[in-house]
Amino acid sequence: MRNWLYLAGVLQLAAAGSGCITSLEDVDLDGLDGAGGDSGDSGAASGGGASGSGGPAGTGDATTGSGTPAGTGGGPAATSSSASGGDSGACAGVEDTCRFEGGVQIDCRLRFMYGVNYAWRDFGADFGGQPTWSQSGISGKKAQVLADLQDMRANGVDVVRWWIYPRFYGDQIAFDGQGNPTGLGGTSTQDILAALELADQAQVNVMFTLFSFDGFYKATYNPPSGLTAVSMGPIVADPARRARLIENVVRPVAQAVASSPHRSRMLAWDVINEPEWAMTGPSLHGGDPAFEGDSSKFDLVTHQQMEALAKESAAVLRGETGAPVSVGSAAIKWGQAWTHADVDFYQVHMYGWVNDWFPYNTPPSEWGLTDKPVVMGEFPINMAEMDVTYDKFVSDLYNIRYAGALSWSITDRNFPWSSSKTAVKAFADKHPCETRY
Repeated sequence: MRNWLYLAGVLQLAAAGSGCITSLEDVDLDGLDGAGGDSGDSGAASGGGASGSGGPAGTGDATTGSGTPAGTGGGPAATSSSASGGDSGACAGVEDTCRFEGGVQIDCRLRFMYGVNYAWRDFGADFGGQPTWSQSGISGKKAQVLADLQDMRANGVDVVRWWIYPRFYGDQIAFDGQGNPTGLGGTSTQDILAALELADQAQVNVMFTLFSFDGFYKATYNPPSGLTAVSMGPIVADPARRARLIENVVRPVAQAVASSPHRSRMLAWDVINEPEWAMTGPSLHGGDPAFEGDSSKFDLVTHQQMEALAKESAAVLRGETGAPVSVGSAAIKWGQAWTHADVDFYQVHMYGWVNDWFPYNTPPSEWGLTDKPVVMGEFPINMAEMDVTYDKFVSDLYNIRYAGALSWSITDRNFPWSSSKTAVKAFADKHPCETRY
């Protein structure tokens, strides 16, 4: 197995710029009618977000909104660590001619984590399948997925952010009569193995995103046609039920990855996509604004409960695979939210509504993130509502020492890959060494 290692880079850059927002009243968390965000459905979403091909409407990231800015106070003291819990000095003396300072280090290679969000081919079906919708998992659509991955690779993509269980419904996960997860369902294990096999064939690497805030939708909200939905909210809020989730879902997923002969293609984990939209109440850390999720749509949890999910999942994911772990935060306004969640690198997302108040070209250190690398895990591939070109945006991130950039998204017709992929390739061609693990 690959000797997974992570080096927490210290970002000590200076720049100015901040903003002030007053409320979250205009945030649209429904990925189908929002003005931005990851949404999956049977057709194009009216706002930002990827659309799955078939089945009932899926949902995804909310990327419109407002709120008071995150505090800029310092986070935890700067440290240096490895993903496997060892001394980062394990890489001492190992030559790295493509070293990117401030990047995420894996297997003694320090790189700018560069790529794109897939994030799914069929929302809620890629891992586990949905026979009711006549949708197979990855193992049943290998040719199509391989073609997608090869196209990504041909256009400079090295890392693919790929969602596993955005929402709990259908056959993906098995539940008992009380709604507790009892194990992986459908073709989940076969699909995880197939995804890594195809990634190896296409010569790309994967960041698996295990859950999403979508999983906290109430079971009665926008119910999937013909499928039973289960909300993550009550599970995460209850320590005993959360422990079952960790042992019966998180661990088997990690073990499936670890069992693959192509496991080295799984570079990193993202525990959950944009959890802030499913949270309520005050932030625990650093003066961040309160969380104001929509209780009419979500079974909301507190910061403490969501942090517990992140920490408990991180321990298992890292323990089973050795790979570094992150949380896909919706915006740097909540920059301190996951600084105590036992992550190995931070991940934030950027869309027009964020950029209005938290300019993308402000170094992460200005928001108090100085102890670990920071990856820009989502931003619009066509730079919608950003008033900047793709090349300038990613080049600025590179120059102020963000640790990576993963644009949104391959399958979203509102942010078309077909007309944007040349820009993705052009940046990779400018930095062929530092952007490839």
